[in-house]
Amino acid sequence: MPNKSLRILIADEHPEQRLQLERLLNGLGYFRIAPVESFDELQRLVHSALQPFNLLLGNIELASHAGVDLARFCQVSTQIQHALLYHSRQLRVPVVPPGERQAVSVSLPRAPDNEALESFMAIIDLPVVVGQLALPDSLVGRGGPAMRPRNFGHTVFSRSS
Repeated sequence: MPNKSLRILIADEHPEQRLQLERLLNGLGYFRIAPVESFDELQRLVHSALQPFNLLLGNIELASHAGVDLARFCQVSTQIQHALLYHSRQLRVPVVPPGERQAVSVSLPRAPDNEALESFMAIIDLPVVVGQLALPDSLVGRGGPAMRPRNFGHTVFSRSS
């Protein structure tokens, strides 16, 4: 189940590409999306954000026109947690080991299609087990054998921001 609170930026100078990516994300259950069409707009939005963006989905050429390395911009910005960058237009999101998922940045040769975007979102939008819950006393059998506390940790989720 997607985390509907993820904040996502789409940075591409082509309106049809921004719209296509936004529709793909909407189809995957993500709706907190801010599209931008220039690097200046992206930079202003990132620097003025009160909360970090969970994902920047961006066209590398957008920043290169302004003389900026978008991958480096994402690495040094504390306001961007993850980045999925692409050049211009069949792709594959590389496998990212769980231990390396704190801040994932991937560069693709073309804009992501639905399969690539779904694969990437599965990497960065994983549920985190919070803990174990014991059954309340009211659910423990009285008079008969006591029911053992059960682990319900797999049903409790927390997403870090």
